[in-house]
Amino acid sequence: MVVVDLLASFSIAVLSGMGIGSGGLFVIYLTLVSSTPQLAAQGLNLLFFLFSSGSALLYHLFRRRIFWNAVLLLTVTGILGSLLGSLIAGVLPVPIIKRLFGAMLLLSGGVALFKK
Repeated sequence: MVVVDLLASFSIAVLSGMGIGSGGLFVIYLTLVSSTPQLAAQGLNLLFFLFSSGSALLYHLFRRRIFWNAVLLLTVTGILGSLLGSLIAGVLPVPIIKRLFGAMLLLSGGVALFKK
């Protein structure tokens, strides 16, 4: 099973490098195929994201393609959104969080599929 997990992770990383939103794919793989609990899968997805975004950051730093005003705006709004999200997640029951996450994945996938 370790080989399958490595191949799946590598494939999802390749999709991430191509610009496909692989975070959702990784969580789906972990929960459905590897039977990982939802919260653990989301934590592993964050770890996965650190490595993929770190390598992308290095690439863009060397190419000098970073818009620092956008970085500042996204950092501030990201911190505020994560604080608000953690507060909401602490109040809502897990089944509702799972349904909301699934709905968000379907909605974002549908938008990406039908976007011109």
